[in-house]
This record gives sequence, structure tokens and C-alpha cells, in this order.
Amino acid sequence: MKKKTLLTISLTVIAALLIAGITAGVLLTRGERGGDDGNGANVDQSGSVGDVGDGKEEDGDNKEDGNVVPEPVESVFAVWWWDNRLDESYLDFAAAQGVNEIYYYASSFTERISDFIRSASAKGIKVYWLAGKYEWIEDYASLKEKLRSFLEFQTSSEYKFEGVHFDIEPHQHPEFDARRIELVTEFVELTFAMKRDYPDIRFAYDIPCWLDDEITLNGVTRPAYEFIIDNADRVTLMSYRDSCEGVLKFAEDEINYALSAGKVLNLGVETGEEEDIVTFYEEGAEYMNGQLDLLRETMPAGFGIAVHHIRSWRELTERTG
Repeated sequence: MKKKTLLTISLTVIAALLIAGITAGVLLTRGERGGDDGNGANVDQSGSVGDVGDGKEEDGDNKEDGNVVPEPVESVFAVWWWDNRLDESYLDFAAAQGVNEIYYYASSFTERISDFIRSASAKGIKVYWLAGKYEWIEDYASLKEKLRSFLEFQTSSEYKFEGVHFDIEPHQHPEFDARRIELVTEFVELTFAMKRDYPDIRFAYDIPCWLDDEITLNGVTRPAYEFIIDNADRVTLMSYRDSCEGVLKFAEDEINYALSAGKVLNLGVETGEEEDIVTFYEEGAEYMNGQLDLLRETMPAGFGIAVHHIRSWRELTERTG
């Protein structure tokens, strides 16, 4: 089990939120996505995962109150874009909401994608390639083939992706209950392989807020999420709760670790038709916007917000005004 400690942040309002009686519950499976993702992968078990370390930074001038203070960065406001058949009006909607990053799903790379990136760039929005299949955990060769196509696109296109945003969810594996530790460990090994084999690509990962399984790599035993936060250029937490307090409480341990490691996170929120505690679907757009404003005021400096996903978000806004 993880240790439940209050965020070591001086803002008293955050402390008040974190001690509120919010029940964290089990993260539910996200809603149906548009289209087949046409991908697949596994870690190269023959290679070393490298130096896993202890997850702790050396003492330095960038620490405050025992935590490493992240370098100032522009706060992210992102959205998952699972259906690449959507028309340009959705891009206009995203820009109107203040989005500055899009996680854009594609199973193949075409000139149409370059056109989308160009249009998004004109609106001040960065675009990451969104991809993921649980099969990749056990089929690394297939993932490498996809990344070969990605790199060919990056080389040949005038308008390029900022990096890769992986949504690889080991809990979708049909044998997850029986092989949980094995699959979680292989998923973490995959993040080491990406960092080792593709050092020039920026990799981001989606992870659920319950990925606290204790795993051992190279003799080091730590929660899985700590390894992933260390390896990733960015992590987006699927911290799907329908209030600012709920999001912060659900993501409490990951936030604490990221602060201690000098990393920033994106905190994810859901807009689709899911269990009420998970989504803002029932509460509506006005309430959600208020909670997101509160989240921006209370979450650690430099942290971002990501909305799942563009179609349901727009539908929510049009339905509730």
C-alpha cells in the first residue's frame, strides 16, 4: 500500500482539500474510443533496463521544504483526440477552450496528419501522437515497427509531432487479474526500453492513479508509478474524479512523488458518460469549468490539466451551455 501523506505545499487551501472526506474509489474503465488503434508491443527482455536508481534527486539549490522545485514551465491544458475523422470545428472548439496540447490518435501517418498539425500550430496548439495497445507490453517488435513509421513521418513532414503520448493500459489485458505483477513489471520495463532505444523522442504516458504495485527491477523495489514518472518526459494521471478535491485526493501519492523528484504531472479529468464519481458528465460544463479553475489555483505550480476527450467534452458543453 502507498503511504498517504499530505502534499508538502505551503498553500493552506491545498491542505484543506486533501484532508477533506473524499472517498477515492477504484478507477473505472474509460469509455469507448473512436476506431481501432491498429498498433501493438513488448519489452525487449534480452536487454538491460538500465540503472533504475532510487528515484531520489541529489541535494541542490532547487529544493524547497524537502521537495525539488520544478523549473517554471507553461501550464498544459490538453485534450485527448481519439477520433481523427472529426472536422476542423473541433479544433476551433479546442482553441476556444484554451487548449495548448492535443493528443492525436493515428494508426498510420499521412499528409492529412501534417495538415492537422499545421492547423493546430497556427492556433498555438502542440500535437503529440497518441497511440497505445496493451499488446505492446508483450510484443515489442510490433511497437518498434510503429515507431519506425513515426520517425519516417517526422523526417519527411514539414509539420511534425512534438513527441509520443502512450496510452498503454496493462489492466486491459485479458489476463491482468491472474498476471498483474508480471504485466505491470513488463509495462514499466517498456518505459525503460523506450528511454534507452529512442533517446531523441519525447515520451509521455497515461497512467491510472492506482498503479502503486510494488515491483522489483535490478534489485530496487518501488511502486510502479515512481519508475514511470522517472522515465517519462511527461506523465498524465487518469485522476478521473468530478471535483477539484476529488482529483487532488485521488492523485495525492503521485503528486507527492513528482514534487520530490522535481517532475510535473498533468491531472486528467473525464467528460464522457461514466460512473458519476468519475466524470463531469452529470454536473455539466459550467460546474466543470469552475472546478478546473479551482484546480489551477490549488495544484502545484507547473502542473497541467488534460480533458478526456474532445468529442464528449464538446457534447457536454453544447448540452449544458
